[in-house]
Amino acid sequence: MNNNGSVVQNDVPTTLAPAPTAGPYADAVAAIQAALNAIVAAIPATPLKQQSTVKYVRQRQGVKPELIAKAVTAAEAAPVLQNFLDVTDARDTLAFSDAFRPIFDRMNGIAQDLKFAIDARHVKSGTEALTVYATAKRIAQGPDGAELTSHVANMKTVVRRGGKRAKVTTVPPPATTAPTSATTEPPVAKS
Repeated sequence: MNNNGSVVQNDVPTTLAPAPTAGPYADAVAAIQAALNAIVAAIPATPLKQQSTVKYVRQRQGVKPELIAKAVTAAEAAPVLQNFLDVTDARDTLAFSDAFRPIFDRMNGIAQDLKFAIDARHVKSGTEALTVYATAKRIAQGPDGAELTSHVANMKTVVRRGGKRAKVTTVPPPATTAPTSATTEPPVAKS
């Protein structure tokens, strides 16, 4: 994450959590964190102007790079257009985008792959943990289950209860029925 004025709103923390000092992944995490720090330091700063809020930038991203390039050509050729476009900055923007878009795409793919790996492993272990919990509950109710009751109670505190969602009740609109009577006759038009 670029902390030097980037307009990219990101929910990645500015400081990484401390790398685990022990465990099977400690060395890999430390190496990746060092590499990420080097990447952050290598990305050129993008100075913010006051109007360049995240919302402002996101609302105006629809301009194609081809249009920017053609506008640069037009502004260079026609002096009347030069006040509307900073040609040097626009060319630099195109060069920045051409250089860093493939890097961003690769990093984004790596992030998605890492997230999937984390989620897939979590799902596998989570499913197995639920199986252990359900099995331990059944065995704990039997004659040989006394040793499992404390484990079941311990796991029960963190098991998310499913299926017991609050029901949304809607109040039916008030009935607008006209009084009906068997003896009521339709009104007769006066002549």
